[in-house]
Amino acid sequence: MTKPDKMGLTSEAAQGYEQLFVPAIFHQWPAKLINAAGISPGDDVLDVGCGTGALTRELTAVVGEQGSVCGLDFSDSMLGVAREICPGVAFRQGNAMALPYLEASFDVVMSSFMLMFIPDPVQAICEMRRVLRPGGRLVVSVWRGVDNNTVYKALSEATRKVINDEAGDMMAWPNKLGDHDLLESLFQAAGAADTTITHYDGNASFPSVEDFVATEINAWLMAGSVSNEQIAELTNELRARVAGFASATGPITFPLNAYIAKTSMD
Repeated sequence: MTKPDKMGLTSEAAQGYEQLFVPAIFHQWPAKLINAAGISPGDDVLDVGCGTGALTRELTAVVGEQGSVCGLDFSDSMLGVAREICPGVAFRQGNAMALPYLEASFDVVMSSFMLMFIPDPVQAICEMRRVLRPGGRLVVSVWRGVDNNTVYKALSEATRKVINDEAGDMMAWPNKLGDHDLLESLFQAAGAADTTITHYDGNASFPSVEDFVATEINAWLMAGSVSNEQIAELTNELRARVAGFASATGPITFPLNAYIAKTSMD
């Protein structure tokens, strides 16, 4: 296994993210985000927290040759995969709290399921607004909280029981900004008073409970840190908690819902 990057991800985890998480979860969200942002041919767009480029690659098809798409991510491992898939995109490693772009550089800034991993999300929103041109749009998606995403709540609780509290918290980390009032307050603190926050329904589908658990462990931040015995125990513990979403040996399919926040630059 390769050495983890600054975000704690290995190249193997990034490959697993692209091969497993994207088809199971993320493939359905670019169309929703592009529609919410009103992307048009000729737009100059920045994808902040682009990961392996699930959104970035769809943006390039919409903006066309007259527009441009830039992708930024903190993880070199994720960017390595993104560059292989989209060699024509200008990808950069960088920090969302200090974007390496000049003011008023983009018509649209987008951030897909990244904001919850930032130490200071208000600063990140300020930075994304800074690089917008007058009249530009900022569109950000976050998962709703675990109380509205019950399978991930069950996964967090099962992980806490089988492994430890820290691992359980890590499983719930992606959902930590998924409260409407909290999200609205972050945008207001960043000076974006006129922000629309809309609930969107989505879903997740994995071939089995075993695949779901293995993906969550090995294609994300806990890759290489959990034993096969613990993964098997966690799988059995979770299976009992999510029986309504999975058969004994078949796929697990469940709702996975999000908020999309949109604001404009004066």
